[in-house]
Amino acid sequence: MFDKLKAAAGVAGLLKDLPRIKAKLDETKDQLGRVQCTGHSGCRTVRAICNGRMEIVSVQVEAVAIADAATDDGRARLQQAIVDASNDAMRHARREAATRLADAAQELGLPVPPQLLAQISNL
Repeated sequence: MFDKLKAAAGVAGLLKDLPRIKAKLDETKDQLGRVQCTGHSGCRTVRAICNGRMEIVSVQVEAVAIADAATDDGRARLQQAIVDASNDAMRHARREAATRLADAAQELGLPVPPQLLAQISNL
């Protein structure tokens, strides 16, 4: 019975702090929009930049990869390199987002299960 009362008090406290929580999460979201994470293809001929909101900001391709794309095999390699670089950048961005969200939650005094953060950063 006392556990239910403690839980209800905790929820009431969270509701009271909702404006502060929302402001901190909005601030974190804005910061993540400015973070830039770089990913590379295995052959390092393609570089992708992703922000912390999981949006690809740019893709840069080395001239040698563009010249190689004149053939069907070269085009397939270039397409795969773009995918690889984009995925690498997204992995970095997910880790950064998980770290910043954990920091924000800690600052707000919100409990965040470590398993949840591990899942977010390993997606």
